[in-house]
Amino acid sequence: MAEQLVQQAHAAHVDEEFETAIDLYTKALAISPHDPDLYASRAQSYIKEERFLEAVQDASKAAELSPQLAKAHLRKGVAFFNLEEYESAKEAFETANSLQKRKETETWIRKCNAELEEEAGHAKQNIKSPDVASTDVCLHSSSPAPSCTSAPASTSGHANDTQQEDMMKPILKAAADAQTGKYRYQFFQTPKIVEVDILAKNLTPDRFHMDIEERKLHIVVKSPEGEQEYELNVDLYDAVVPSESKFELLKTKVEIQLKKASPLAWPTLEKSEKKIAANFSDPSKEHPPSYPSSFTKGRKMNWDKLEHEVKLEEKDEKLEGEQALQKLFRDIYSGADEDTRRAMNKSFQESGGTVLSTNWKEVGAKKIECSPPTGMEKRAFEY
Repeated sequence: MAEQLVQQAHAAHVDEEFETAIDLYTKALAISPHDPDLYASRAQSYIKEERFLEAVQDASKAAELSPQLAKAHLRKGVAFFNLEEYESAKEAFETANSLQKRKETETWIRKCNAELEEEAGHAKQNIKSPDVASTDVCLHSSSPAPSCTSAPASTSGHANDTQQEDMMKPILKAAADAQTGKYRYQFFQTPKIVEVDILAKNLTPDRFHMDIEERKLHIVVKSPEGEQEYELNVDLYDAVVPSESKFELLKTKVEIQLKKASPLAWPTLEKSEKKIAANFSDPSKEHPPSYPSSFTKGRKMNWDKLEHEVKLEEKDEKLEGEQALQKLFRDIYSGADEDTRRAMNKSFQESGGTVLSTNWKEVGAKKIECSPPTGMEKRAFEY
């Protein structure tokens, strides 16, 4: 059953019916939930649909199940690149290239290097002397530092010049750190998890400490000398499950996955006084879209009759060349029994689209080899 679903999913992907492919891969994964190739294949379909967050999740799962699967790391890199996470993308591409050297992967690495150089150039241009206006970076940045939250407040509300200077020093230092990108965090989510990434290179376990509570995330990063360099202390927007949450230290970041207690869509990572009840949509419960119509209100349309007329027009339509051939194949497939369909799917997939057979006894007994036409070259197509 799973094999048949996979073949149908591959066929849908080749036909650029990516939503159908995703649905079929999902059904296959329900039967074989630990198959890394299925996650990698669905990741590729997600990439084609520009659903890059889901692609990252699937490619990461595939890499977790099979660390030597080069295409899982490659697709993870492609998804990260499209999310403009160039450090993470480069790391994934380098892993893929170490497992299987390909020109495509090396090209992606060069693209990452170019984007990172451009980002570094922009960061250098944006560095300026700290001033009072810089405090906005500290107060509103996604990179809070311990000095920002622990700066003493004046009891009278009117601090003298010395007190103001003492208070501003840590704030301005934090602002400068935020400008240079020394430490910062970002987050994205799926219906089941919230992923928080602390962007910090080459952290070791002794320099990183984290506590996860139901509604609180506390992170401390220390310098090699043991001094506290960064703290993230956040009251979370909604509840998480600490026992099912985890983190991983990577070369360029710390990747923290918080298991959501409910499928609520978080507009922010931090707790908000204004709660926005926005669950992720369930496609099965959504109403079909309605479109403007010129029909008179109350007028009944005979849709069955209209559908019948359209089918008659399609049947009488005279097609030529490839379109006529495609229609012939569709007609054969739609009117065929289960064995004939299996034979068509298997022969088409295994031969790379060069053979289409309806004889299941022959096709089911052996692997169908690719037979490219004269003057054409056989090339592998990855799902």
